[in-house]
Amino acid sequence: MCHKSTIKRAEAVKAVLDQHYEPGRQDRSKVWVFRHFIRPQFAISQRTFFYYLSLLTASEVPDAIQLKLF
Repeated sequence: MCHKSTIKRAEAVKAVLDQHYEPGRQDRSKVWVFRHFIRPQFAISQRTFFYYLSLLTASEVPDAIQLKLF
């Protein structure tokens, strides 16, 4: 599991992404948002950016959806 500060920072990155990302528009893609807003503000790499997004999507999945063996 991640530290609380990492999750908090990932949530801040996600908030900036939600403000500027527009699905379906190629000129407002996630990479564009990263280059123009995330990198200058948070000073993280693109790999870290997508890692933060994967952290939040993994934590949003409820346990009821996940398959159980027993």
